[in-house]
Amino acid sequence: MDGATLKDRGDSAERIAEDFLQKQGFEILAVNYRFGRYGEIDIVAHRDGLVVFAEVKSRETDKFGGGRYAVSRKKMRSLQTTARHFIAHRFNDRDRLYRFDLIAIENGTVHWIEDIAR
Repeated sequence: MDGATLKDRGDSAERIAEDFLQKQGFEILAVNYRFGRYGEIDIVAHRDGLVVFAEVKSRETDKFGGGRYAVSRKKMRSLQTTARHFIAHRFNDRDRLYRFDLIAIENGTVHWIEDIAR
């Protein structure tokens, strides 16, 4: 191990994901958006009328499916509750498009999985 804590690795993965989304043309609206005890969204980003709520997972290996399989039903419910709070408090119009994405950083490679709530 290189001495980095899990939090350090998670923070680094979030910065990589933020940079990745910006390179895809997204504006970052929030990072680590919290709604009390209900949950946290790693990154909220916006592009062309679409708001993306991104969960970031970092794995050193793809053992057990890697980060791509790390979002449980319970976590998805937490993301949805937190996203509803964000929408209600940050946007006046309800006609925007919203999506939940997963950005998995595995062995230094970014995997972007769109629309994980489907």
